[in-house]
Amino acid sequence: MIKRADIVTWIVLVTAFLATRLANLGLIPIFTDESIYLRWSQIMAFDASLRFLPLTDGKPPLFMWLTSGVMRLLPQMDALLTGRLVSVAAGLGSVIGIFFASYILFKNRKISYLAALFYLLSPFTFFYDRFGLADSLLAMFGIWTLGLAVLLVRTIRLDVAMILGLTVGFGLLTKTPALFFFFLLPLSLLVGKWHWKLIPLFAVVVVFAQAVFSILRLFPLFNMIDQKNHEFILTFPEFFRNPLQYFWGNLHSLVPWEISYLTIPVALLTLLAFKKYFRPSLLLATLFLGHLIYMAVFNKVIYPRFLLTFTPYLLILAAVGLSFFSQRKLVLVAFLVFLYPAFTIFKLTTDPISAPLLQADRDQYLDGWAAGYGVTEVRAYLSKESKLHDKITIGTEGTFGLMPFALEIYKKDYPNVDIKPYWPLPEKIPAGLDYFIVYQRSAPPAGWPLELISKYRQGKGESSLQLYKVL
Repeated sequence: MIKRADIVTWIVLVTAFLATRLANLGLIPIFTDESIYLRWSQIMAFDASLRFLPLTDGKPPLFMWLTSGVMRLLPQMDALLTGRLVSVAAGLGSVIGIFFASYILFKNRKISYLAALFYLLSPFTFFYDRFGLADSLLAMFGIWTLGLAVLLVRTIRLDVAMILGLTVGFGLLTKTPALFFFFLLPLSLLVGKWHWKLIPLFAVVVVFAQAVFSILRLFPLFNMIDQKNHEFILTFPEFFRNPLQYFWGNLHSLVPWEISYLTIPVALLTLLAFKKYFRPSLLLATLFLGHLIYMAVFNKVIYPRFLLTFTPYLLILAAVGLSFFSQRKLVLVAFLVFLYPAFTIFKLTTDPISAPLLQADRDQYLDGWAAGYGVTEVRAYLSKESKLHDKITIGTEGTFGLMPFALEIYKKDYPNVDIKPYWPLPEKIPAGLDYFIVYQRSAPPAGWPLELISKYRQGKGESSLQLYKVL
């Protein structure tokens, strides 16, 4: 039975979630990956024949499908915000999902509410719930997969198996690491009892998941997904030639990244969970550590955001650990545990450049050439100049990524501006250009007849976006 206290608590949780996730949502500028996904979404929104466009780069399209839907529903909204709103919505789904999963596991509302609070105040989830990336959406499906898998082994119901299969399938349509969700089926037996009926139900899960994922086979470039994966993941022949070639280097990065985003107090709380709830805690820890070790062994390329999918499992463990404190101590411990994460969230909301972020994330989103500081100013400049001239031609360094996509997304603001991308840059400047943007290198090629108009530093880094007038 739903009590009034539950309703009030949920109102507070949802309000706090929306307040934190929506505040200054566009403060961090668009960066390279976002510009790609948003440009794809924009094209897909108004051309049904290109709904599988992300597959040309080996990316499953669900996140872009959702973003294109928001673009159709809210055509006047800033394109950057449409993609980020999808991640905000996914984050809200994760808050509900982490409550559901933790309640199914522990049958304890206190733990469930604490788990939702940990998700709300985690700098890791906060950071990625506010970017137009697929990672927050994948994490949501991972949380719901956990809850549904445990529910399946405890109830042995066909409808749960069908819903679980659809959830895993949607995860596969988001990012291929969702394949790891299938390991939840046997591992969930740690908190349930074996029954022969689970064999056909597990088969139902696999069939439904594959049926959803097979939608992508309608597009002839389905094989590009596998090719893209091999850019990031070792093939088995590569693995057997040198099984540990990436292991120690990856582990040396992944573990400090995770502890940094969790914070040490939260990491310590996860260990307390084994005090009373050993088997559920073992399930959660095994899922996280299994994925961590897999990434350490097989990943050729790693980013902190790859850890996001299974981090909510650790947040549930931390909630269990915190729940052991008496009511008097709970408030004090919670205050100490959440103080630094809350400070980080405040800085990310108001002044992200000075926020205490991992250097690996700073390099990608704030300080490196992939960041987008200066894009808004260049767009404003082009919009102003386009009203003074019949036609303007601007060249960009790069043919895929921040440039030219971050300009093409807002082409309606300067319809008479022709955008011409170049990569690599030639020795002599191409003819017919009025302006040129350089952002991946420190300066344009020597000898190009250019006059610097403006230069925008990327965060605290050495990279900059430079706008030049062609003489």
